[in-house]
Amino acid sequence: MVAIIPLLSFLVLAIKFVSGASPHPPPRSKTCVVPSKYLASNGTADDSPAIVSALAKCSKDAVITFCEGVNYNIFNPISAKNLSNVEIRMRGNLHLPQNITAVQKLVNISNALTYLTTLYWIAVAGPSIDYVSTDNVTNGWIDSYGQAWWDLNPVNGTGTLLRPHLLSFNTTNVSLRHFKSRKPIAWNVQLIGNNITVSDAIIDAYSTTASFPFNTDSFDVTGTNIKITNSVIFNGDDSIAVQSGSHNVLFEKATIGYQTHGMSIGSLGQNQASFANVSNITFNDVAVINGVYAARFKSWIGGQGLAKNITWSNIRSYNVSFPIFVTQTYFNQGSSQTQLETGGVVGRPNNSTVIMKDFIWVNFTGTINTFSPGDGSCVTDPCWYNAGLPDLKHTEAIIVECNTNSSCSNFVTKNIELFPQDMEAPTVVCFNATAALNPKLGFDCRNGTFIPA
Repeated sequence: MVAIIPLLSFLVLAIKFVSGASPHPPPRSKTCVVPSKYLASNGTADDSPAIVSALAKCSKDAVITFCEGVNYNIFNPISAKNLSNVEIRMRGNLHLPQNITAVQKLVNISNALTYLTTLYWIAVAGPSIDYVSTDNVTNGWIDSYGQAWWDLNPVNGTGTLLRPHLLSFNTTNVSLRHFKSRKPIAWNVQLIGNNITVSDAIIDAYSTTASFPFNTDSFDVTGTNIKITNSVIFNGDDSIAVQSGSHNVLFEKATIGYQTHGMSIGSLGQNQASFANVSNITFNDVAVINGVYAARFKSWIGGQGLAKNITWSNIRSYNVSFPIFVTQTYFNQGSSQTQLETGGVVGRPNNSTVIMKDFIWVNFTGTINTFSPGDGSCVTDPCWYNAGLPDLKHTEAIIVECNTNSSCSNFVTKNIELFPQDMEAPTVVCFNATAALNPKLGFDCRNGTFIPA
């Protein structure tokens, strides 16, 4: 054994040498300062060429600075997918175009058919990309002017057509700090990669009119070893949506609200030919205000896959319609652009299910929205979030819809103290979470009064 250990150490070092791997990236010795024409042109000039030039000149071992308090117009999409060991130092403010028709033309040209293939207005990729904004709340914003898009949505529409996503952040071993997004058109950040820490983000998708901010997801995650902490999110869709291929994700110490759809796993299983796989996900120490959901799992009938070791803990729920919600019969009322994957939306065979195993909900407190449940995303009858639940009283602390009596196992609830606004007894709706497979469920799986076991 004494001789084997040095040999193993030598082999590890040899592999690192051959592969070129380095435990520490080289210094970021090159610098680029992005110039702006915003002030000189009275806000009419496009700074996209200058940004593209800086990203090209400082694509490796560099720092790219947007100057403190300076405004920049990005009237054309920015794509920099060959970056390596770069810090994007965001001290100024970015402004997307307000010409909706022009933006829609660009999205249409991209021929994006699904959520993951759509046009991102800003797309960066490569190893070791840090996005470091300022802690000064007046600077470091990306202004997307989404209110006009929300107001343009037709009656009973589910969002104006041909909307771009804001940011694709595809990288490893990095941080995204003080990210700020004001009035996003729709989706904010797609996180892709490994070992990414997001901290102190602010996302403001609060509508100042009666129009609903459809699909204003904050963080959509497809990656491993992802941590999102100390963020404030007010939006009209998932504050975080953990997608297939994600493992070891932590979302913590956040305040989320407005008409948020909470902390979600999924949706999973839309593409029936693809095996969804999610594991080791934790949501902890979060306040949810006026949301439709707090803790949510969503998968499609006919999907396949496994979601395992998922925990929501220490959740404070204030005026939330569905504090704990599980469905394995999810559907999406939106257009194809809102679909995460390819796959049928209707007429799906009920021949398989994404399996759920080892789920925990612990230490939930707060109130259930009894008097005015739901949000402005309801454009169907029955409402999409009431579909399949015709007898809701909106006193439900927990809703669990398992598709079969074998698709949910090792569910645990503990210390659930959620009470309806009307002071009636809290209730549950539960299908197919059998006692045999869920001995620590914490209540009887039936429809009726919530009585903790």
